[in-house]
Amino acid sequence: YKQRVGIAQALLGTPEVIILDEPTVGLDPIQIIEIRNLVKELGKTHTVIFSSHILSEVQAICDKILIISKGKLTALGTPAELERQLRSAGEIILTTEASAEKAAELLVAVPHITEIGQPEAAADDAVTLRLKTDSEDIYAVSRSIFFAFAKAEQALLELSIRKASLEDVFLELTEDSRREESDALSENPEEKEADAK
Repeated sequence: YKQRVGIAQALLGTPEVIILDEPTVGLDPIQIIEIRNLVKELGKTHTVIFSSHILSEVQAICDKILIISKGKLTALGTPAELERQLRSAGEIILTTEASAEKAAELLVAVPHITEIGQPEAAADDAVTLRLKTDSEDIYAVSRSIFFAFAKAEQALLELSIRKASLEDVFLELTEDSRREESDALSENPEEKEADAK
């Protein structure tokens, strides 16, 4: 009830900008859905700044996302734009009855595959491979894989796409900033010593 009353207070006077910090904390699933719908509705007529560590919620509600790490803005864009910035934006996972060697031979001929992971044993002598692609159209690459295996009369038992989540984007971006900070400290040992004191 405190959360709901707090939101009602924020809406009094219909302000142009509404700032909501973790508005769904402590709410049950039905109330969370109601708050999400309310925020989307408010976004049509107000500027809503929605702060949360629950990234799936941010992805479901927000049109634009800002990621802040160590007090610095590390990313800004729509969920789709942030996914495209990620180095491993999409992964294709396939399971085939073909041998690992035959599968690799077929995949080398498919455009836009940048990396073929180590084969993993699956049930009934099948092989599972994880592929990386540099194409923005991961579905077109999947189609090409399907037809390459069909033409070679090699059975594909499974073909699935794992798209990057906002969690993946957040982890990669904040990991980069942590690595840069760590590198800067190791380059300047006097600063490191001063921090330790």
